Amino acid sequence: MRTTTSVTLASRLAGAAWGHLVGDATGVPYEFAPATAVPGDVAFGAPGGPWRKPPGTWSDDGALMLALLDSLLGRGFDTDDQGARAVAWMADGAYTPGWEGLFDIGTTTALALQAIHSGVPAVDAGPTHDRASGNGSLMRILPLALVERDGFEGPFVDDRGETRAGVDDATLVAHAHAVSRVTHGHARCQVACALYSLVVRRLLMADGPATAMRTARRTLRQIYAADAALAAHLAALDELEAWKGRSGRGYVLDSFWSAWDAFAGARSYRGTIERAIRYGNDTDTTAAIAGGLAGARWGWEGIPTDWRRGMRGAEVATPLVDRLVSTTGARTSTASPLRVDLVSLDGIDRLDGARLGITFLPGKKRDGYSGHHWRDVDLDAGTLRDGGWDVLFLLVEDLELRWCHVPDLAGALASAGVELIRRPVRDPRIPSRAQEPRYRRAIRGLVARVRAGESIAIACRGGIDRSGMTAACLLVEAGLPTEAAIDRVHAGRHHSLTYPEQLAYVRAWTGDEEVRDRVWGLEPSPRRSAPR
Repeated sequence: MRTTTSVTLASRLAGAAWGHLVGDATGVPYEFAPATAVPGDVAFGAPGGPWRKPPGTWSDDGALMLALLDSLLGRGFDTDDQGARAVAWMADGAYTPGWEGLFDIGTTTALALQAIHSGVPAVDAGPTHDRASGNGSLMRILPLALVERDGFEGPFVDDRGETRAGVDDATLVAHAHAVSRVTHGHARCQVACALYSLVVRRLLMADGPATAMRTARRTLRQIYAADAALAAHLAALDELEAWKGRSGRGYVLDSFWSAWDAFAGARSYRGTIERAIRYGNDTDTTAAIAGGLAGARWGWEGIPTDWRRGMRGAEVATPLVDRLVSTTGARTSTASPLRVDLVSLDGIDRLDGARLGITFLPGKKRDGYSGHHWRDVDLDAGTLRDGGWDVLFLLVEDLELRWCHVPDLAGALASAGVELIRRPVRDPRIPSRAQEPRYRRAIRGLVARVRAGESIAIACRGGIDRSGMTAACLLVEAGLPTEAAIDRVHAGRHHSLTYPEQLAYVRAWTGDEEVRDRVWGLEPSPRRSAPR
């Protein structure tokens, strides 16, 4: 397992958002069950439960979290807009998988959203009486810390094109109070939201749980002690810190510490969710709150692959999470759809009108020539399908799939109806002597399939070197003169096929064994300094 300090900011942001949603969905079937009725083997997609929802369905927790994320990314900090989006969830089913509508709503949240709908300013809508101390604002507060970062990574550009230089701790706390007041106005709820936001901020900076909590508590106490107007919040912080209950219930103080202990006592995302659900009672909310923390710590890669792929509602959540990740400067499948560059087949015997393309590894999450990529494998596979590509001929090795966090590529392509053919070649090399016979047979097979009218896309990690070499070999095999084949690849995919060893391999494609032996005797090409 990677150390948590090696987790990228993009991974922490996506991990927190998806960690919340996956935790929520995992907890839904267990909701309202006492701890004694929760089985020892907690499972994602468990059957039954009070709502009888399909596996991978998030509840009000996830929907309202996404509503806040959408508002913060689209409008900046605007409580009226936050309230309007929450009302759209209640009235129209916004932010739910398949727009199916809500199936669970807390009493305090319902009263607040009805007040907003009737014209009450959102920041004043949340009830403030003592019994209005549920976890309905804590369960949705996560995006505030994800969007309003403190600028430790430098200024970033939001999806409105505005540059943000970061938000200081005091502003984050004030905003957490205001977000809470949209549905829950009691000081207990505001303080829980503020402390959670400060903790998430520290986790994004790679602090461990103990350090994150210690720093957040100290910071929040200093902010409250410095402002006499926040005396009620300071008293509520004292109450929060003194709370001993851990029963997974809906009371905000109990919910906060149940989720925290589930996270702080675990060694993985999976362990966090299992511990959260074993408290019983409000299992979806406890697991959502804890899942946001765990995702911020262990990143997107820490969430079990089958849990992620088992989620419904990707069409709702993925574009929002992509917008969030884009604030790091990463290239996403939503903002930068997978591009397949065409290599001209004009004038080649029986290939006129056919299609051959070059692209990079779908779904990759790694630095590349154009910056950091944070791509969604299902969206990229869908782009290939929608572009009419029948086959992806992939040259990357298994190790590269792990580096780029694309373990589920085969499944994504199969679901999209795109055939995957793999012939791994070490980057940035040529096929080894042992690989040569299979590689050559594969190229001949591709030529036959293109002549039969199929569209073939060739990919390596960066879509530059091995892909360019393979496309050129295919053109030569189809009958194009060698230098013309190289020129067409260069014209179709800029900066491709530049290594002397790979160029020599293409030029030796139609040569005898002695010619090819000389190519294998060349000095191997050095790896590029930038990973792709």
